[in-house]
Amino acid sequence: MRKIRNSQLDLDYETDQKGIEADEDMMRSEVIRIETPINGEGGGKKQDHHPGRNVDGDEGQAGDGVKLKTQVFLKGVGRAVATSSGLVLTAVLSMAVGLLTPGLLNVLNPELQAAGNSGNLSRDRSSQAGKPGVVVIKAGRILTMAGPPIEQGLIIVEGEKIKAVGKDLPIPEGAEIIDEPSAWVLPGLIDANSTLGLSDERGQSENEELSEPNVAQLEVLDGLNPFDKRIKQARSSGITAALVCPGRRSVIGGQAAVIRLKGQTVEEMKLLSPAGVKFSIGEGPKQAFGSKGRLPSTRMGNIYVIRQALLEAREYAGRWADYNKNLAAAKRGKKNAADIKPPSRDLRLEPLARVVTGELPALIECYRMDDISGAIRLVDEFKLKAVFIGCAEGYLLAEEISRRAIPVIVGPFGVGPKRTETEDVEISNAARLYKAGVKIALESEAEYGLAALEELPLIAALAVRGGLPEEEALKAITINAAEIIGVSQRIGSLEAGKDADLVIFSGHPLDYRTVVKKVMIAGLMGI
Repeated sequence: MRKIRNSQLDLDYETDQKGIEADEDMMRSEVIRIETPINGEGGGKKQDHHPGRNVDGDEGQAGDGVKLKTQVFLKGVGRAVATSSGLVLTAVLSMAVGLLTPGLLNVLNPELQAAGNSGNLSRDRSSQAGKPGVVVIKAGRILTMAGPPIEQGLIIVEGEKIKAVGKDLPIPEGAEIIDEPSAWVLPGLIDANSTLGLSDERGQSENEELSEPNVAQLEVLDGLNPFDKRIKQARSSGITAALVCPGRRSVIGGQAAVIRLKGQTVEEMKLLSPAGVKFSIGEGPKQAFGSKGRLPSTRMGNIYVIRQALLEAREYAGRWADYNKNLAAAKRGKKNAADIKPPSRDLRLEPLARVVTGELPALIECYRMDDISGAIRLVDEFKLKAVFIGCAEGYLLAEEISRRAIPVIVGPFGVGPKRTETEDVEISNAARLYKAGVKIALESEAEYGLAALEELPLIAALAVRGGLPEEEALKAITINAAEIIGVSQRIGSLEAGKDADLVIFSGHPLDYRTVVKKVMIAGLMGI
C-alpha cells in the first residue's frame, strides 16, 4: 500500500500498487479499447478487460461491415473516462472542480455499471427466501459516525440489524463473511431532500399539486413510485434512505416522508411518515401562482398565505384541545359526555395543527436572504420547530439561524445553472453555517444537473472544498441528516441495534477515484 496526498481535499489516502502510475498521473494511463459487435453481429477484437471500468463509446465498422461498439478504459484507474458527449460534459464539469465521486459515471448511465454491479439487492447466502441472514463484514477502515474510526474492524449483521461493531469480535458460526481488507465502510448515505419516486427521467413529474397554494393535506407516499429508476441510480451511489418532499412551487406542498431505497411497495419503503410539512418561500410559488393571476404573486403574498394557514391551524388545534379537555372532564364525572361534540375534521388543517403544536417540523424551503428572514419571522411568531431547506444565502444570517437552533439542509453549491434566488450562492455556505453553530445536512435536489445523479459524495466533497471539515461533511450525509429528518434512532450510524444500512467503498468516500463496491439495506446486500 502507498499513501497519496490529495491536496484539493487536504487528505491522505491509501491505494494499492496496481495502477499507481495512473493514480498519480491519469494522463499517462494506458488507454485500452475494446471493440464488440452490436446486436450480436459478427465478431470484433477484444483486449484486456478490467471489470468496473468500461464506458460506452463510439460505434464503428468492422472490416466486414459489421457495426462495432468501442469501449474505452484507463488501465488501473477506478473511474471511467467517457467518449459519449453526455458523460464527457459531466466528467469535465467534475474535473473542473477537481472532484469525481463514487458512482458518478455509473449513475449517469445505469448501463455502465460494472459486471455484477446491478444495483439490485441480492438474494444470496445471506438472504434465504429473501430474508437477511448473518453476515460478517471485515473492512480496512470503518467510520461508524458514532465514535473514532475502527481500523481493520468487523461489523456483524444479524437479520436486519447490526449486532456488533468493533475489532477482534468472535465470528458467529455459519456466517457469510465479506472480506474487504482495503475498503472503507460507512453508514448508508442519506439524501436529506429529494423527489425520489415522485418523478422520473422522462420528466413526468408528480411532485407538486398546483391547483391550490395550500395543499397540506397531501402525502407524498400517496404519489410514490417504488419503481422510479432514479431510486436504483441513487442506491448504486451509496444512498440508502432519503427525505422525499413535495416540490418548491407549492406554498404549502404537503407532508414529506423518509423512505429507504428498497422494497416493491410503499409500506416496505416507509421509514417515517409524515416527516414534516413542506413550505416554500420565494420565486417558485410566485411563478406558479402569480403567472395565473392568483395569490401569491409577491413575497408578501407568499408569507401571508403561510401565516393565514397557520393561524387557522392554531384555532383548529385549540378547538380539538378544548374537546379533549371536555372529554377528560366527562370521564371524571364533571361534565355530561352526551353534550360534548367533536369539531368537524379538516384534512387540510390537521397536519398544520401538528406543526403549530410542535408535533411535526415545518420544512421551509428558502434561498435568498429576504426569504430566510421571512421564514425566521414565521418561526418566531408561531414558535415553530423548523428545518430550513436550501438556504443558499444562509451564511448572511448564520448567527440568527444558529441562535434559534434551526438545522439547515444546505444546497445548492453553485455548480449547476443558477436561478434568480441562487445567484449569490457561495461554496463556503455550509462551512460558514457550521462555524456559526448550525447543524447541517446536505441535499442533492437543489443542484439541477447534478441532482439527477443523486451523487451525495460529490456534494459533500464540494462542501469540504468550501471549508467544511471533512468529518462534518460525512456527518452531513449520514448521522446529521438522520437526526435532522427524525430517523436517527434507526439509521445514520453503525451501532449495535440500528438497522443494517451501510456502504462499502473502495477507498475514501470523498476521493474521485473511489467506487461503491456494495450496498446493504436492512441486512440485504446489493451490488
